[in-house]
Amino acid sequence: MKFNTNIYLALILLFIPKYSISATTPKIIQACQLDSLLTVANSQAYAEVKPQQLANLTAEISGKVIDITIEVGDKITKGDVLFKLDDRQWQLQLKQLDADIKGIKARLKLANYQLKQRTKLHRGGNVSEELLHQHKTEVASLTAELESQNFQKQQLQLTLSKTKITAPFSGVIIQREVNLGEWVDPGQPVASLLNPTKVEIKAFLDAQQLANLTTKTRLKLHINKQVFPVKRQTLLPMLDADKNLQPIILKPTGKIPLPGSQGQLRWQTTTKKIPFRYSLKVNESYGLMLLVDNKAQFHKLPEALPGRSIVVDLPAKTLVITTGFRQLKTGDLVKNKGCSNVNSGRDLSGFGNLTGINLAGLNN
Repeated sequence: MKFNTNIYLALILLFIPKYSISATTPKIIQACQLDSLLTVANSQAYAEVKPQQLANLTAEISGKVIDITIEVGDKITKGDVLFKLDDRQWQLQLKQLDADIKGIKARLKLANYQLKQRTKLHRGGNVSEELLHQHKTEVASLTAELESQNFQKQQLQLTLSKTKITAPFSGVIIQREVNLGEWVDPGQPVASLLNPTKVEIKAFLDAQQLANLTTKTRLKLHINKQVFPVKRQTLLPMLDADKNLQPIILKPTGKIPLPGSQGQLRWQTTTKKIPFRYSLKVNESYGLMLLVDNKAQFHKLPEALPGRSIVVDLPAKTLVITTGFRQLKTGDLVKNKGCSNVNSGRDLSGFGNLTGINLAGLNN
């Protein structure tokens, strides 16, 4: 029994030094001064191109299509007649109305002449007051009737103008809905017209991106390897319901992107930031692992967002651990082997996974 006890004691003494050495041995890391890690970051945001002039043309009156002057893809000018409806019934009504108006004018001319004569006779006492009043009433009645007929004529002319469906602006026919000889009703679509030169670009930015965007920032829209210079026009005072981001309206300053296309709005910020790859996530918060008195110390960055480079309000000489920091916790002993090759080029963290690496997945 004594022998066994000695064996146990020997084993305990054997492991005590090994445990002590492991607990006090610092981990080898690389730490660099904060100012050597900062870069001028590139930012990007989703953007879409919307047409400003896109019209679904419809018939305003009922009628039979008797002429079509356009095909899909045709370029047209504002005011061009695209469709003609049968207007014969309206033309007949207009002729009848013109004849009625002509007759009323003749009667009114006679009534005015008779009133003039009766007025002279009334002054001489040869016509009664009642007869003179009758003539005045007849002139007034014919005048009102003529005004009514002229109003009807204006309405008829307006209806006739609607038998010709014209282009409200210059553009390209992108769809045709009816064929020759078909009957159309009010509100029925007949064609779609697009002006590809009038577009509005809408991008969606978060608060941090907006804070770094100035009037002098050079903005570029990237769509399928094409680059379109754009300028800021309006910041909408609202949040997009689906994206929870604030929309900004932009205008192209050179060549115009195709309406309906989607891409990335990109720009270079003036504020220097630390790339997201140097951050880690601890207890649902992103931050940096710093070297302080030969120990690791986690520094929380409340404004940090996944995949985005980060503005850091720390002294320029602060030592940031750049290797092995995801295996450290606050209080671990570390030894700095020196700093080298920290920035091999521009920071791409603002471009998310465009480099083939999902930077948003880089947590602890």
